[in-house]
Amino acid sequence: MLVQNPKKAALKQPKRFAQLLKKTVKWGALAVVAYGVLTTLFLGQSFMDEKSGVYRFHWSGVDALFNGEEFGFARNKVVPTQLDGVDGPYIFGEQQFYVSPQNELKKAAFNPNQPVTVRAANPDRDSFQVFIKKPYLPGPDTYPLPDRLLAISDIEGNFDAFYSFLISNGVMDQHYNWTFGRGHLVLNGDMVDRGSNETQVLWLIYHLEAEAAQHGGKVHYILGNHEIMKLYGDHSYADYKYHEVAKQISGASRWDSAAQFLYSPASELGQWLRAKNIAERIGPYLFVHAGLTPKHIQARLQLADLNQIARNHYGTPYQKGTGSPKEKLVLGSYDSPYWDRSLSLGLLYKTVFLFNDPLNANLHKTTQQELEQTLAFYGASKIVIGHSVVEDVTLDYEDKVIKIDVKHGTGKKTGRTKGLLVRQRQEFKTDDLGEPVLL
Repeated sequence: MLVQNPKKAALKQPKRFAQLLKKTVKWGALAVVAYGVLTTLFLGQSFMDEKSGVYRFHWSGVDALFNGEEFGFARNKVVPTQLDGVDGPYIFGEQQFYVSPQNELKKAAFNPNQPVTVRAANPDRDSFQVFIKKPYLPGPDTYPLPDRLLAISDIEGNFDAFYSFLISNGVMDQHYNWTFGRGHLVLNGDMVDRGSNETQVLWLIYHLEAEAAQHGGKVHYILGNHEIMKLYGDHSYADYKYHEVAKQISGASRWDSAAQFLYSPASELGQWLRAKNIAERIGPYLFVHAGLTPKHIQARLQLADLNQIARNHYGTPYQKGTGSPKEKLVLGSYDSPYWDRSLSLGLLYKTVFLFNDPLNANLHKTTQQELEQTLAFYGASKIVIGHSVVEDVTLDYEDKVIKIDVKHGTGKKTGRTKGLLVRQRQEFKTDDLGEPVLL
């Protein structure tokens, strides 16, 4: 019987492992390439200019032969869009536009002394009426803490989730009457884009803002990056039906020009949004959509400065390398209070930043000491942010950062739509079933 030399056997083990690893990597890479080729062949591939709304290159995929779409290759092809579900109203001066249940754009006279009707594109066919309230004036950036404060962010055009969250937490009743008394409702940005009821969500906020004022309450609408994008015509995250309605109302064929008109100063919603802040302090809580960094306090940017600089540029996209250093800190894609990720800078965001902008990516995660300095500068003890998705309403940084951007439910009363409730100076997470849990 032959006995294998133990030393030789030991030497062979790493070699066998290396060979196995090499084969695994090789076949894994081939599988990925094959998957990409096959899915492209059957499902198609397109490269789009999202400013013009034109496919620079378009391959329909073989499946177009079976689903009634145009088959083949195309260059410089206009991206098809269509109206899809009730929408509006969009008010411009003495005219209003809305999309009917038959997916037709209707035009009618607008009387500012009469309410307009807003209809949701949902199975329940919810509707409510709104009176136009002018003038639209910027509000303060600092408020005392009320007995009750409810905050939510990143609803993203999800009317059903927003509706049930408000009702279940006592903000309004089923007839859209304000029932929150002298309480404050904080909407911490990104209430638009991605969903199919973003106009209805905006009008509901508009309506509750007026209702709250009549009862001694307050609605705070802190703008996020998606509201800012709306104002300068970047609807790249919007449902295609909004591109179509923008084109038909504006008469422009380019997506960016049409979208910019939809929320321009000529638009009622555009005027209203332009009066909003990007940062506010309510009692000890600092509210911004994304975050604030030591750079803002090094530049001595007070809340009023942040809001004024942002407001001066609503409707104008920031061009890298332009403007003053302070304007860059407010408007730039890394440091802006509505873009910053430094309070949530995990591996995923670092990878995305390095891939998209390897030379300029901001990869510094805020330290505890830096956060403490930032809070002290703004006279706050805690900061509430959205923008970066978390599994649940979460405390971070020794409980001084409250993160409220969760993946909300897509329907009414799912239990997954969540926000922050501050009641009698105690903090709770609460959902669209109205079940608060102490943080």
